[in-house]
Amino acid sequence: MKIGIIGAGSLGLLYAFYLTKLQNQITLYTNREEQAEEIRRNGLTLIKNDISFNISINADSSSEYKEDFLIVTVKQYHLDKIAATLKKHSPKMILFLQNGMGHLDILSTLSKEHQIIIGVSEHGALKVNNHTVIHSGIGKTKIAFYQMREKGINKLNTLTSINEGDFSFETVDSWKDMLIEKLMVNAAINPLTALLRVRNGALIENHYYKEMLMSLFNEIIQVLDVHNGEQMLQHVLHICEKTSENESSMYKDIQMGSKTEIDAILGFVVKRAKQKNVNIPLTLFLYNAIKGIEAK
Repeated sequence: MKIGIIGAGSLGLLYAFYLTKLQNQITLYTNREEQAEEIRRNGLTLIKNDISFNISINADSSSEYKEDFLIVTVKQYHLDKIAATLKKHSPKMILFLQNGMGHLDILSTLSKEHQIIIGVSEHGALKVNNHTVIHSGIGKTKIAFYQMREKGINKLNTLTSINEGDFSFETVDSWKDMLIEKLMVNAAINPLTALLRVRNGALIENHYYKEMLMSLFNEIIQVLDVHNGEQMLQHVLHICEKTSENESSMYKDIQMGSKTEIDAILGFVVKRAKQKNVNIPLTLFLYNAIKGIEAK
């Protein structure tokens, strides 16, 4: 299958490697020609369990997006520019892999022309340089139709048939439930680890940090109308345990002095809380703290 992957950060590099390995014809669309040229010259390297693998892959710094099936891996704050370009293209099937729920308004404008699939990635990935990524955490990619259309089912079936051990896709019925579950994990873990500058596991290993995690969780479930609260809490705690040695993406952004996805994650919760007139003091504190660190 011919697939265009838009975005060559950690997630874009990871998906480009595995989908190429699985005999798909991949074009990786980068933001900079320098990165595209490095990938064309050196290939794409994936490191897993301290073992390196390298493959050849096509990289392109244009916005041609010639393929009928696209995977968008850029962070949510880059989506406006990508969406403006996609509106000029003929109808395509597009899988969006972003954290949070702040991108839903953008997807609604694209769904008039394109067939939209929403996904969440459970993988851990760390970009080492322009052409190297570490696969630091194994998971699935969960996907759901944003709106169901008969056309394109074959492409989706091809995607969900992929099961390469450490890299597989799974279809779920409700994109909303899928995103809420992912948002709960990101909102509870990422801002706290970024502010405290700790790995994920510290949130359950340190009694005081765990109290903060529980308080934050209890605020957020009120805003998002989570009815299976205990089940959701156990899921969040399980992720902390499963990824105990990992640093969250927001913590990594803070370390690198990069812009975080706080607006897509807690920003969405803050906006929803204002609409519902729900008091969320800890969430607001964390949101402003991360925004303040960004401003430095």
